[in-house]
Amino acid sequence: MIAPPKKRLTPGAKQKLSMALLTLLIILAGCSPKPKISETALAKIQNPELIAELNQAVCHLYPNQFKAVHHVALTLLGKTYVLNGYLTVNRRQKQLHLIAQNDMGGTLFEIHTKGEKTRIQSNTKYLKTSWLEKSVVKDLETLYLSPPLSSPKLYMDQDNTLLLSKNQGGISRKYLFKKEPQQDSDPVQNNYKLTGYRRLKNDKIVYTIGYIYDRKNTKKYPSFIAIENQTLNYQLKINSQYFFNATRTSGTKD
Repeated sequence: MIAPPKKRLTPGAKQKLSMALLTLLIILAGCSPKPKISETALAKIQNPELIAELNQAVCHLYPNQFKAVHHVALTLLGKTYVLNGYLTVNRRQKQLHLIAQNDMGGTLFEIHTKGEKTRIQSNTKYLKTSWLEKSVVKDLETLYLSPPLSSPKLYMDQDNTLLLSKNQGGISRKYLFKKEPQQDSDPVQNNYKLTGYRRLKNDKIVYTIGYIYDRKNTKKYPSFIAIENQTLNYQLKINSQYFFNATRTSGTKD
């Protein structure tokens, strides 16, 4: 008896399967317990040079001008949507341009910001322009256009996590850093990597970002980003592939 030939997955089915596996991987990575950090239980660090270095590291996590492709799983109102995002960033001009498409290639929405001006076009009913402005635009600005904190304070946890913190008017912004093992060929003395961001309102966490790095990525940019907004009740799981320096020939990848 001749066995029937095995059915091959179509390109669309393969993409859906890969995105499902990717989403599962990032969700599992994001399921680790979030640290509950109280500044009163931390050791305060009086080192102006280190504070300034970490503060600038937040701003210089990405190049001033680059292109990126994002594979995104958006969980909203109990449903998960798989998107592809094509992003252009010019930090000096405070400019962001994002085209978000579904897995079939249709454009769901487009966002273009420059300075204080934002233009949003949404082609879907479940993502209104007002929601996109409060969520995706704010996410992009926090990820890629964050200015340095003014007069931040620095603390250290028992596991040597550094916490760069700024409190103002009941709103706290906290950046978490972990020290990387120093390589013999690495001249950097304070090799700290940004691993998380917390925004608190009256000591309650309302917004978090988790950064996950690929050990094979020598550029040291985060490969996975997990965002959770408790106020607007949504989650973003982002797999990032960066195409640096937008002035280069299109398609050049660093």
